[in-house]
Amino acid sequence: METWVLHAAQPELRPVGVPLSPGCYQATDADRLRYTTLIRGRVDSLLRDEAFYAERRARNDPFLHAGEWKQVKKEKDLTFYRRLQRGRSLRELALEEELPEIQRAVERGYTSMICDGFMKGTIEDMMYGMTASSQDDLMTGFSFKDPPKDCVWLGTVETPTPEDPFHTADLIWALPKLPPVLDQVDVCYLKATGVEKDAKGGKYGYMVLHGVHVAQCPPFAAHGISRAKMYFACLFREPQAGVLKVTVRGIFDLSKKVRMLKGLVSAATTSIMVGLFNGVGIGEAKKLTLLAKRNRSRPHDPLNIPKQSLCYMCCKRASFLSRSKMFGTYLVTCYVCGGTVCSNCMVKQRVFLGANHPCSKVDCCPNCVREAVTTIHVRPAEPEFLVVAEFYLNQRSVASPEILGELPRNEGMKTNSSAGIPTASTTDESVGEYQLDFDDDPFSIALTLPELRRSSIEDVENKEPDSSPEAEAGSFSSEIKVWGHRISVWNEDF
Repeated sequence: METWVLHAAQPELRPVGVPLSPGCYQATDADRLRYTTLIRGRVDSLLRDEAFYAERRARNDPFLHAGEWKQVKKEKDLTFYRRLQRGRSLRELALEEELPEIQRAVERGYTSMICDGFMKGTIEDMMYGMTASSQDDLMTGFSFKDPPKDCVWLGTVETPTPEDPFHTADLIWALPKLPPVLDQVDVCYLKATGVEKDAKGGKYGYMVLHGVHVAQCPPFAAHGISRAKMYFACLFREPQAGVLKVTVRGIFDLSKKVRMLKGLVSAATTSIMVGLFNGVGIGEAKKLTLLAKRNRSRPHDPLNIPKQSLCYMCCKRASFLSRSKMFGTYLVTCYVCGGTVCSNCMVKQRVFLGANHPCSKVDCCPNCVREAVTTIHVRPAEPEFLVVAEFYLNQRSVASPEILGELPRNEGMKTNSSAGIPTASTTDESVGEYQLDFDDDPFSIALTLPELRRSSIEDVENKEPDSSPEAEAGSFSSEIKVWGHRISVWNEDF
């Protein structure tokens, strides 16, 4: 049964402020041709780079020329490199890039970066985690870690096919969460995913993030927001079960001349790359959510199964000092199956369930994790695999039209955070717990440096106008209106 609700009555999904509505973009045939050509070009270019790296490795050479690229970070099995100028002018360096928009970014002083290495995960989990075909889907995925202040799923360019269930292309707008001392930036970009085979029959997954301009999402300079652009292409291969070979190349463009330390620009780009790798965790969390919901629908609800006196995996009992859960071995109940496991066997996993937060960490037994990852094979376009955070669904059910009458009419940029309304980015778990799994995030650490403070008048005067077609936008009123777009909710979602 389909239930219609006013989106304006769901403030937890969209901060009140920027006048954007999910699905406001409708792709034309010309748009599809332009974007599919762009995606194909980015993927083919990275495949050529990958083949070149393989040739160098076959000759026992470093896969990148030491005089062209500098290692700037190594974390676990991933290494990040920044392109060196090496005495060349920015114009000369820009000419080595294929696309005009990336050339302009290089001329402004931004540098390309490459990430290469291995990480745990599967192509399926990465693709499942990074696909988002609706506003609900997008918000659920973003809630996994470090959610932005706001985001909008603008519309679809390409949809899954029978041959490739992960074949997607969508337009997304996001407002990252930054400290108040910094200029607020937003991004409007094309996100494309898919799984294909190369000329040798090797399977790979790809993801493309490419900054674009669409008339439905003009720059919001009137609200003190500058439009940044990002251009990233990623390849994922699975050389062995549960291991991903990662190749990422990209550049982050703030659309102004660089007036900060180049190392900080590299740190910002690295931070974006690290965020992309959350896709595996999001995919696994979606699968565990599906498994938990499936178990709850059975006669014996795991939430009602009493805790046993020993671990069902290793038969260990709780130790004498286990009451505080700080010392010794203690017993917990698996959130997914209800089985009793000890603290030595238990693992903490994220799921999109719980009444207080869109994404929660729960106790889980290894068997459920293994079952979710290995036995659930998803087709994101099918309704049974759509995962919407239970937190959002609960918020919808309690929202009432009376709330709308209490919302003030905004004349300036006002988000739910400033209005005291809970959002995915302002829930308790989005602070502190949801940090990068890496030891540190150099960009976040560097945010307190004066080079990244709000732009001075001199910075504004040195801002370069972008004369490209991307910069063209229609007139746009600065008046803020409460968002009243309607969306449909299916009971079968959960």
